[in-house]
Amino acid sequence: MASIFGRTLDRKAFVESFELFAPTRIVAGDDSLGRLADEVGRFGRKCLIVSGQRSARLSGLIDRVTDLLTSKKIGFSLFDQVEPNPTTDTIQDGVDLARSEKVRWVLGLGGGSAIDAAKAIALMAVNQGDIHSYCAGMRPEYPPFPVVAVPTTSGTGSEVTAASLITDVKAGDKLGLVLPELFPRVAILDPALAVTMPENVTVDTGLDALCHAIESYFSRRRSPLTDILALEAIRRIVKSLPVARKDPENLGARSDMHLAAAQSGLCIANTGTLVPHALGYPITVRYGLSHGRTTALLTPAFLKKMQAAEPERAEKTGELLGARENPPQAMRAFIESLGVAPRLGAYGISEKDAEPFSRLAQGKQHIKNSMGEWTEDVLQDVFLKSI
Repeated sequence: MASIFGRTLDRKAFVESFELFAPTRIVAGDDSLGRLADEVGRFGRKCLIVSGQRSARLSGLIDRVTDLLTSKKIGFSLFDQVEPNPTTDTIQDGVDLARSEKVRWVLGLGGGSAIDAAKAIALMAVNQGDIHSYCAGMRPEYPPFPVVAVPTTSGTGSEVTAASLITDVKAGDKLGLVLPELFPRVAILDPALAVTMPENVTVDTGLDALCHAIESYFSRRRSPLTDILALEAIRRIVKSLPVARKDPENLGARSDMHLAAAQSGLCIANTGTLVPHALGYPITVRYGLSHGRTTALLTPAFLKKMQAAEPERAEKTGELLGARENPPQAMRAFIESLGVAPRLGAYGISEKDAEPFSRLAQGKQHIKNSMGEWTEDVLQDVFLKSI
């Protein structure tokens, strides 16, 4: 017992302690892109626009963004060479352009790959050294350029996280660059920007957001606030992803998915991701299967393990997915309802990959974040049950 302010408090009562860090300013809603120029004036008079190789230009989005910047006399250079799962070489090309053009901030325009690349370029443009060193925990000498994120997909949540995933082709794996300074300063969430997504991108990015929410809910680093965000994100995705797939111009569904992606992004910014991500990275790099789809296909077997480790949470997850008593089957059924073959074997992944991919996963932080015991044999079991 302790006395505070003249009151006696029972210190034996359970009080959960936690921290949550979410510094990104979020500007959301219909035509929120129109507010871009007003939001970024304080960052400097010249930016580097980082985008993918085709969609942002073909949709007219780059022209609209450059018109908005020009209206406020903000200069820009364009780096539109980001591929899906950007490589270390691509990042270096962007860094070289940022330095030569003397930019002062970076605008990530597109899906998670473009925004991830924007973060890495913002860091490396003002710091020397090798990106591998920063991924291994080395602190930068100088703060990165400010990053502004405008997502055109609803999945990675990169617009509200401090993480950037870069592909190391030589290692056949992904590098995780995570620094608190990499949180975007502003995220513009305009659902109209998502309506041009092809069906497969809508589905795969939506599944990525769903996996983020589910993994956050089972993380060792979860908190009451991330639980609230995660459960609401799962609810929104189960309701609205099928609608967005069938009716891509439905702004209500697109808005739900954009918000759900940001909600689950806020979650993983604080909880990290878990086993399905660790096992999925080498599959994406070596087989070219999209990140969101890969992670989703590994999630049913992960949920099976969670039924033993966290039965109440597993039941709640199953309830939101549509089958309280059988979360793994509910997840597979939801995946299949979106026109996706629900097992890795359909994409050429086989039992021979279980051992090397599990070995790659074993030392990652994702495993430490995950509830339960995760030996290499247990990881292989999850992999094999996903084929």
